[in-house]
Amino acid sequence: MTIDEIPKVELHCHLDGIPDPEMVRDIRADDSAFPIRPEDFDGLYPVADFDGFIGWWRVVESVVGKLEHFHAVLAHYINRLKQDRVVYAEVMISGSEIPVDLVEAVEQVGVFRAAAQQQAGGDLQIEFLAAFGRGKSPEQVEGVAERIFALYEAGLVVGVALAGVEPGNPVRPYQKTFERFHEAGLGIEIHAGEWCGPESGWDALEHGFPDRIGHGVRLFQDEKLIETIAERGIHIEMCPTSNLKTGSIERIEDHPIRLARDMGLSFSINTDDPGPFECSMGSECRLLSEMFGFVEADFRTIYAHSLAARFQKVLTIEDA
Repeated sequence: MTIDEIPKVELHCHLDGIPDPEMVRDIRADDSAFPIRPEDFDGLYPVADFDGFIGWWRVVESVVGKLEHFHAVLAHYINRLKQDRVVYAEVMISGSEIPVDLVEAVEQVGVFRAAAQQQAGGDLQIEFLAAFGRGKSPEQVEGVAERIFALYEAGLVVGVALAGVEPGNPVRPYQKTFERFHEAGLGIEIHAGEWCGPESGWDALEHGFPDRIGHGVRLFQDEKLIETIAERGIHIEMCPTSNLKTGSIERIEDHPIRLARDMGLSFSINTDDPGPFECSMGSECRLLSEMFGFVEADFRTIYAHSLAARFQKVLTIEDA
């Protein structure tokens, strides 16, 4: 079986990190009013560092906060997932895309989810997480949490993700909110160890009740931390191309994904923001094969670990 034929799971992809020039060109062919134009990205590729990512982000900001514009984006993304033999995916919807009014939030996300499920058909199961950024006050996070609980109770999201600027923005101030998420049964994902060292991982473990850690590349600097993550069965969502493109690692050879494999850790392969980073689930798998020597058995193990770490435990697709 070739890499392209192996079933895959994506657990870490931001909705607002999906658009790219080709996708935008196709969207505008059907809807000329779509706010982004392909030429808006001119001179921004390839994204090679964090500043380049910010330049790309300034283009996409024109649709951020407007969930209606992401219907077409998600439809194109779902088709790409199918082409890559992805059978299960979780996508993070930013808090800025979720209306403040609870009734409106449930209505809009409900329509969005229904459209996604129709597009996915029987070949792909797609679920959603509600994401919010670090740096907010505890009171602001409590306000976001009320919307997240409303969506969760309506069956529209399966978990919550904490993303955003990691340095100087610990999880600890949000501990009470994450306790509520944990007690309510939401899956919890925390981005940690992407820009900060092991102290960020300990902070997440001590105050955030995570089921999964996003990125985690710098957590491997602390052997005890990795042992604790393994003991607690915490899954690590790895995003190799993203980590290289944003500079959280200097060289792809420095990525700890081979070490994670050799240690038998539970981890997944993900794209994070496929729009700016020009990657796909297929290209990430090929990268691991060519750079780190991953073989079919490795990808089968990753698939099994990824499915086990999903937040929606009810599978509506056949377990391949």
